[in-house]
Amino acid sequence: MQENSAIVQLNKYDKSKYNVLVPVTTMQAASNLQKIVVSEVSLDCRQDEYNKGPSKDIYYEKSSGQYAITKVAGMKLAAAANISIVDTTSGHTEVCNRCIEVAKATGKARVCGECPHAYDIAVTVTLRVPEPSGGFRMMKATKEVDVTAESKSMTDKQYNRFLPHRAAMAESKAFMRALRAALGLAGGYTLEELRRPFIIARVVPNLDAPEIKDAVANSYLASMGLLFEAPQQRQALPTSTPQLPQQEAEDVPEYDDEAGYDDSSFRDDGYDYQDEPDYGADPEEPPEPPRPQAPAPRQQPQQQWTDPLTTAVRCADCGRVIRDGDRSTAKEIQDYSTKHFGRCLCFGCQKKARAAQGGQQAGQRNGGRW
Repeated sequence: MQENSAIVQLNKYDKSKYNVLVPVTTMQAASNLQKIVVSEVSLDCRQDEYNKGPSKDIYYEKSSGQYAITKVAGMKLAAAANISIVDTTSGHTEVCNRCIEVAKATGKARVCGECPHAYDIAVTVTLRVPEPSGGFRMMKATKEVDVTAESKSMTDKQYNRFLPHRAAMAESKAFMRALRAALGLAGGYTLEELRRPFIIARVVPNLDAPEIKDAVANSYLASMGLLFEAPQQRQALPTSTPQLPQQEAEDVPEYDDEAGYDDSSFRDDGYDYQDEPDYGADPEEPPEPPRPQAPAPRQQPQQQWTDPLTTAVRCADCGRVIRDGDRSTAKEIQDYSTKHFGRCLCFGCQKKARAAQGGQQAGQRNGGRW
């Protein structure tokens, strides 16, 4: 009864009202240990032909005249289908691989910094996709970004925005390419088609079956026992879990209908499109307003350097340089000695001059300052 009800549930969705993403015409659980779960996903379709809407799920592709699904919406569909990302890696592009082969054959390596393809990048995304039989298969897709070719249709401003996000854009395109192959998504849709909910069916363990229920309960008790049971009791618990055999990932080639998901426009409307696949020229982009120029820094007037040895205050008798002291500056010492002795004298020479003039009496008359 459960298998038949699942078949009827899938067949009741009208294709004129729903987008049924089922890899087969009908699905049936292989045994009572499995059941079919159907998810309904609706996308945000508030978007116009100028991509001024608030939606992050879709965007309008000018080259194909249709709407395409973004990575944000792709992640929603992948979650509903129990599709997970296994690995994301960056590798050599086709141009780099040819250059490496030539270098191996000739023994002469080319300087990458002088190559016009130095900024090209290739990203490979591997997905784990459930199968109707209850198993899984691995699917991988690679996307290369030729920066030299893309820059020909961009302004300087568009190129400066595109270059830092080229890896994220390549990753998004590779992910969407693999997801399209896994779910049977089209490269482009009309707005009316995207307003229809997406129906995704997947096979999951039937928790109502006694065998599955006991297996889940034993696994739960084993996990709790590792935390709370005594050490002597843990020996009876299973110590290892059988590992599934490694599967080779299936390569997903480029599709002929991927024209709706190409590099045709890179919009500058205030939204962060680093996860979007479109970053080409946009003929309707308004001109960039001139940037305000920052005022030039004020330059401080340069002071002319003077030699301190030629401008220093010197004693007229011994020729020593008179420096500032704790109680008097060199200028004050110069003024004092000139007033009382008629010339600039240091402390030592002032004492000699006082001794010659009866200096002790002269010092008392001046309040004993020196």
